[in-house]
Amino acid sequence: MELYLTDKEAQDLLSILKVIFEKHNKTIKEDEHTSGDIKIQSTTGEKFILSYKYSLRSKVFNFREVRYNHTLFRINLNNNFHKNADGEIVRGNRINIFSEQEYIDKNDGYTHYKAFPLPYENIKNTNDFIIILDSILKFSNTDKNDNLSIQIQRNLI
Repeated sequence: MELYLTDKEAQDLLSILKVIFEKHNKTIKEDEHTSGDIKIQSTTGEKFILSYKYSLRSKVFNFREVRYNHTLFRINLNNNFHKNADGEIVRGNRINIFSEQEYIDKNDGYTHYKAFPLPYENIKNTNDFIIILDSILKFSNTDKNDNLSIQIQRNLI
């Protein structure tokens, strides 16, 4: 994989105003692995996808731009870990942020993000799916535009 964005371009993509432009309604139920893709577009036409996976043991969110399919950030709410190029191991709830330098240093032809433990900026360290989802939308400057409805079965809350 080749890296087609710079850190500045990735930051610019995160900071532009975006809206969810397609209805996304989902109910997360017990004993199901639920996943989905939320389609997002900037006011200047760039497209993004916020993918999520939900299970009782792990919740993962991946916010990526569509043109090159590069992850701008990824949030993992689980007990796994990520090893950064400098050898630092980040365990548990974490955010992986796009990084040109990590791509160069890791030199595996793929990894283009560096892990940081949660909390990170406005993203709390919580396992609550809805709280994290709202934090992600704020972090990525994305408006729900009345197009997002995700509910969690009551006994899972």
